[in-house]
Amino acid sequence: MLDTYTNTDQTLTTGETLAFNNNRILTGCTVTHSAGSAGIDLNKPGIYMVHFNGDAAESGVAGDITVQLFVDGVLYPGAEATATSGAITTIVNLDFETLVRVRPDCGPCGNPITTITFVDTGVGAVFSNAEVVVTKIC
Repeated sequence: MLDTYTNTDQTLTTGETLAFNNNRILTGCTVTHSAGSAGIDLNKPGIYMVHFNGDAAESGVAGDITVQLFVDGVLYPGAEATATSGAITTIVNLDFETLVRVRPDCGPCGNPITTITFVDTGVGAVFSNAEVVVTKIC
């Protein structure tokens, strides 16, 4: 299980990845994350519940702020949150939950590692108080 968060503001442009500075809970080796990095590794086959929650405000251009889950560098359909921020001082909350399946690797190494990241796919934004909880459920 992993509970990682960032409590410092991060200004991202479209396409940039959110990093998480602190690991509040990190148990076992099923999920791994290095504090300060963006990638979260799902290390064993199974189904994982992934929950994202964070605040954001646009950083210069009004519009839709969107955070999207990427799995192994590929957009993961349906795993996103979008809100409209009409001004730099308007803070919106972004929240979503999804399931991610890690399939066994039948190759010679048997290494099923899957990496998830959270990417700003909307207008540039300042993200704050973002948290991710990942739990292997089966």
